Amino acid sequence: MNSKTAKELLNANITKTMGCTDIGVVGYIASLGAYALKDSKIRNVELVMSEELYKNSVNVGVPGLKKSGLDKALALGILLKKPDKKLAVFESVTNDDIDKIEELLSDIDVSISHKKFDDTVLYEELTITSCKGDTVNIVIKDFYDNVVSVKRNGEALEDLQKDQLIQGIQKYKISSYDEILDYVEAGNYEGLEGLFEIANFQYENARTEIKNEGGDFLIEDLKESQKECLYDLSNFLRKHITVPSRKRMVGDIYTVYGVAGSGNLGIGTLVTPKFLAQAFNLNDYETKRLVVLSFLTSVYVKQEMSVVTVLCGTGHATGCSSAAVTAFLKGGSRQHIKEAINTYLATSMGFICDGAKLSCVHKVSFASMNGMISGKMAVDNDAVCDGTGLNKLDVDQTIKNLGKLNNEIMNSANKGIIELI
Repeated sequence: MNSKTAKELLNANITKTMGCTDIGVVGYIASLGAYALKDSKIRNVELVMSEELYKNSVNVGVPGLKKSGLDKALALGILLKKPDKKLAVFESVTNDDIDKIEELLSDIDVSISHKKFDDTVLYEELTITSCKGDTVNIVIKDFYDNVVSVKRNGEALEDLQKDQLIQGIQKYKISSYDEILDYVEAGNYEGLEGLFEIANFQYENARTEIKNEGGDFLIEDLKESQKECLYDLSNFLRKHITVPSRKRMVGDIYTVYGVAGSGNLGIGTLVTPKFLAQAFNLNDYETKRLVVLSFLTSVYVKQEMSVVTVLCGTGHATGCSSAAVTAFLKGGSRQHIKEAINTYLATSMGFICDGAKLSCVHKVSFASMNGMISGKMAVDNDAVCDGTGLNKLDVDQTIKNLGKLNNEIMNSANKGIIELI
């Protein structure tokens, strides 16, 4: 890995979002459809989604509205008509827009369905028809902002389409965890300035919201003795993850930069190293090392999993990155860092995604806590991975097994999960 490939990973895996990513893509495609129809009055809207995307969008809050509803997300996207905002389309929503949702829904017919697609887990197709009979059809596939087709009355509108699979889909693949450690130790982070700015943005926003809520959960509220106790630190970290995650899941107007397709993973991945850096008074260079290690660890774990997962990809990746940066911070060797990841996965491997919703804030925050404890156990030589089961002595093989469990073995589970929820 070099500066060029690291920057490529950054560009492919950082996305500005407003609200849960999966509801954001619903607003985005609706906004794009309304924009393509210009100012025409809309008669009906038909949305077809992959079952995986449906599972993760049906129960999360619509930003500004603070309650769930795919039809409401569609209506709000239509009212906004700002496709240039992409997954952050809801950031400009006003109370006036909210007030118009029910009126719009009473005037148009809305059909929403979901099904299993054999070639992708992320598929969204919108057909929107005006009262004049003009029709726009849009397809988003494989990644949240990857618009592969926009047609108006059967004619492609190429200026509204992205080059398929070029910008949104990660081309460079991390080959092994040692590749990450080599890059982190080399210390040349040219081209990653945006990553450090975003990490600071996420962390400062988390601190601001904790202050707004009240309570003594900031670093400056810790006693010196507590800073040396990773169990106490992990509880304070939990608050730094829970508070911003909750805001986006309930539908507050709250901007988050997602990592590898997940806003909550962006919080867990980037807030954790900044929190630990402040707790241990790290200098700027040491802080950057933690941020880079955390980011690349999350990307590596998610690289092996489908973009919309059967398992909780956010929890698995957050826990692994938290384990890695904790072991690294405490002076652990390469083997300690790998054992920290293995220890976390030994306790969490396979926990299910039962749809994006408010309680996801605890999945990601508990993952960050447990990752810290796994890092401590590894450095204390208290971690045990004997290579049996899904966890192998080789951490790269463990992560590949996680991917296989999610992508292949559990692939058919979503239908049953959707029925249960």
